[in-house]
Amino acid sequence: MTIYFKTPQGVAEIANRSGAIGQRARRLLILIDGQRSRAELHALAADPDIATTLDQLIDAGFIAEAPAHAETPPPPEASELDHASAQGLQKARNFMINTLRAYHGHYNKMNLIKRIDELSSQLRAVM
Repeated sequence: MTIYFKTPQGVAEIANRSGAIGQRARRLLILIDGQRSRAELHALAADPDIATTLDQLIDAGFIAEAPAHAETPPPPEASELDHASAQGLQKARNFMINTLRAYHGHYNKMNLIKRIDELSSQLRAVM
C-alpha cells in the first residue's frame, strides 16, 4: 500500500498557486494528506490516469512516497486540541466584533457585542 505526503514545496504550492501544475494535478495534490492510499486517492480524484499525475507531482517535487515502515504520527494531545479550539473561538469572536464595528461603528450594536462575549465564555466552558 503506497501512501504519499506533501513536501514543503507541495504545501507552498497549495498556499500560493504558482501555476506550475495543472488543475487535475492540483486537485490531487489537495487530496494527498499522508494518510490516504493510492487506491483511496484514485477513488476520490476520479482521475483515470492517476499514475501519470502522481508521477508528475513526484517529479516536480510536490509529493513523496512515505516509507513502507513509517508509523502514523500519534494523535495530538488533548491539551493541544483545547488550545487550538480556544484560539479558533478567539479568532471567531474577534472577527464578529470587528465586522460589527466596521459596519455599524464602535458604539452601535453594543448589545450584540455583549452577547458575543457571553456566548464565547459559555462555549469555552463546554469545551
